[in-house]
Amino acid sequence: MKYIATIENKEYVIEINRAGEVTVNGVPHTVDIQSIGRSRLFSLLVDGRSYDVYIDEQEERYRLVMQEGIFEVKVEDERTRRLAGLQRAPVAPAGEILIKAPMPGVVVDVPVVAGQEVAAGDRVVVLESMKMQNEFKAPCAGVVHSVRVKPGDRVDQHQILVTIG
Repeated sequence: MKYIATIENKEYVIEINRAGEVTVNGVPHTVDIQSIGRSRLFSLLVDGRSYDVYIDEQEERYRLVMQEGIFEVKVEDERTRRLAGLQRAPVAPAGEILIKAPMPGVVVDVPVVAGQEVAAGDRVVVLESMKMQNEFKAPCAGVVHSVRVKPGDRVDQHQILVTIG
């Protein structure tokens, strides 16, 4: 199993190969760790060098207190990290995008026309509802396929205002 440890914005890829051996960023090391009593104090041997380490587990992080200093460490296994990366990755909408009215209202402005290219974030409709104006923007770059409303039109909730493809 691979783990990614992040310390001061630097990542270390750690593989636990077998008892007593780990690889850190491709370099093998002989290690041994033993708990000292029932505390959070550990004796750590890395390639024959001894370290006393106090480990305090916090929310998704560990605080390591050693003679060399105090280190905040975030540890993720590679599967969890891969899944988190997929969740963070922006997903571009596929196919035709329908911009719908989330509530009944009156169309104030439609600054686009059919056939016009729009960039992600461009304003495509302004709708007034409950004395507030709400701007609706293109969620992605594309071409306006159709404009189904004009200023002054009353619209119902879920009514399609503009389509982008």
